[in-house]
Amino acid sequence: MSNLGSQLDAVKSKENFLEKITRFIPGYNGYVNRDNSRELDTILRNTLATRLDTNHIKLKNVVLNLTQRGKLFESDGIDKLDKKLQLCVAKFKSAARGYSGAFDVVKVKEEKLNQLYEFDAGMFDDVENISAACTEMDTNSKSNIDIKPPMDKVGLLLDELVKLFEERENILNTV
Repeated sequence: MSNLGSQLDAVKSKENFLEKITRFIPGYNGYVNRDNSRELDTILRNTLATRLDTNHIKLKNVVLNLTQRGKLFESDGIDKLDKKLQLCVAKFKSAARGYSGAFDVVKVKEEKLNQLYEFDAGMFDDVENISAACTEMDTNSKSNIDIKPPMDKVGLLLDELVKLFEERENILNTV
C-alpha cells in the first residue's frame, strides 16, 4: 500500500475545475484534505473487511470436507473461529473515521488521520496471514491432513488482530 500523500494526490488529480478553484479559499484546502483522508481510510478498512470476509467460505468448506470424510468431531472450534472472524469484519466496517465536526471540542488533525491510514495499511499483512492460514485449513481438510495446526494459527492471528485494532482506538483517543 502506498502512503496517504500519494493517494491524496491521485484524488486531487481527478478534481474538476471548480473543485480546484475552491482550494484557494482559506482553510478549505485543509478541510478537503482531511475529508479525502477520511474517505481513503474508510475505503482501506472496507477492503480489509472484504478480504477477511472471504474466509467464511473457506471455513464452511472445511466443515463440509470433514463431514464428507466422517470426521465431523474434528470441526469443533470452527464455529468459534467463524465468530471471531465476524467480530473482526464488524470492527473494520464500523470503526471510527477520525471524524471531527465543525463544532467538536476535540479536532482530529491531518497528521492524526495520516497516522490512522498508515496504521490501517499496516494490517494488510495480518489479514493476508489469516487468509493464508484459512486456505491451509481448507487444503488440509480436502487432503485428509490434520487441520489443528492451521486452525490454532487462525485463532491466534484473529486474537492478535482484535488487539491490534484496539490500539487503533487509542490513536484516536490521544490528543
